[in-house]
Amino acid sequence: MTSRVFYHHPDDKQFSFDFVNPDFEAIGKRVVNYESQKSVKVEEYDLNQTVYVVYTAVGASGDADAIEYDLVDRISSMKSANDVIATRYVNVFKTVLKENFEEEGKRIKAYKDIVAEDIEPALDQVDWNGTATEVAGRLASNLILKHALPNANHRTAIGMCQLYLRRIAPDFSMPNTARQMDGGNEYAWMEWVNEYIKESKRLLTVRRKGDRFAHLASFGCDVLERKHGIEIHLDEYDLSLPPSERWRHYAEEHEELWIRFTEDAVRRSGHQELIDKPGLTKHEFADDLKQLQ
Repeated sequence: MTSRVFYHHPDDKQFSFDFVNPDFEAIGKRVVNYESQKSVKVEEYDLNQTVYVVYTAVGASGDADAIEYDLVDRISSMKSANDVIATRYVNVFKTVLKENFEEEGKRIKAYKDIVAEDIEPALDQVDWNGTATEVAGRLASNLILKHALPNANHRTAIGMCQLYLRRIAPDFSMPNTARQMDGGNEYAWMEWVNEYIKESKRLLTVRRKGDRFAHLASFGCDVLERKHGIEIHLDEYDLSLPPSERWRHYAEEHEELWIRFTEDAVRRSGHQELIDKPGLTKHEFADDLKQLQ
């Protein structure tokens, strides 16, 4: 029988797994030591023994498009090229929020504040040498890994991937990534992209908290379940890696995943020539984006 623990709190998806311990006194000490801006919930699970899981939430809540995204000062302090790309990144995010409301009639929720200071490091960590699909895939991957936005990080990264590839092939268009469900106003990932998104979220989760999941596994948990039914089978990941090695290893796997996604996308769009075509450097990309303004 599979022993399952929820990564997001079963009654409030804004809260996510942060700590596990079979000692309720240790749980109490953990809870009282959190910073005041963190909200906390505790759930009990029966695994090989009774354990208590602490779920936390921090930062903004409510509608993502109700948050003020005036990042002029932050972006103006960025290095050349980064400022141009970061501006476009925020604009793509705003477009995703607007389109989601127009299509579904509901607003994307914010689960945290925007972390503007993480955008520049994400751009700096991209290897801008290689083919168009390699660079576009790395760009999307690093933006997702930094997770600077309050929500819709994957959708915005896909938008940036499309934006980059259009600078090389102007008539490129990302194949449909979402489908309308049952004729209503709900949308879900297309089947072809859904497995990339699921694995991306698994890698993100294990990269961030793999050491804590090792404790969870030692107490008898087999599966960690994220929202939307995404399952993380703990025995499929190396939870024993030291933090720095785990951080690097799963970042590399994540980049490879998003390069495969980009190669798949250009094949589906009929632009497989982008798989072998040289990409743009960061400064070339930024210079090209300036022409759009």
